[in-house]
Amino acid sequence: MASNDKTPATPLGDDPPPNLRSCGGSWTIPMLCAGIGLIAACVLIPLSEENRQLVYEREQLRLDLVQIQKQVTVNDEFLKNLGDDPTLAERLAQRQMKTIREGSEVVDLESTSGKQEMSPFLLVSLPPPAPMPAYAPVGGRLATLCLTGKSRLFLVGCGLMLCAGGLVLGGTRKEL
Repeated sequence: MASNDKTPATPLGDDPPPNLRSCGGSWTIPMLCAGIGLIAACVLIPLSEENRQLVYEREQLRLDLVQIQKQVTVNDEFLKNLGDDPTLAERLAQRQMKTIREGSEVVDLESTSGKQEMSPFLLVSLPPPAPMPAYAPVGGRLATLCLTGKSRLFLVGCGLMLCAGGLVLGGTRKEL
């Protein structure tokens, strides 16, 4: 096969002739890395935020479970005492039937809001656990942008444009 080309054909793997040079490829890899990094941030930051919220909720549930276990222990102790102590059973029965034994008097307890009737349930109730501090999402500008739907969509589009620009406008070979 005859060719009118003055440049000899080079087999694959050899160096290109000196009259061909690379131009414009120095920013291809940084553009691709920036695009991929932006897309990764838009995917990973919301997922990590969701995991942080789940950990916060798990901690709240753990504290509630501890409170319920303490309440069960107190209730079991009260029921055990109720079965073993006849005076406690008698006092509780009189309170429920609103009767008073002859020769005893009712002590009036006044609260700040006026008279308040004490319930037998107050004997076994525990105060609630201290509330946890309010949940605070991850801070920072990029995190704020990645957690908002519209801005996240815009950032993913910018990342895809950076990747496409790096691939399309990347290094080409020009003849001198």
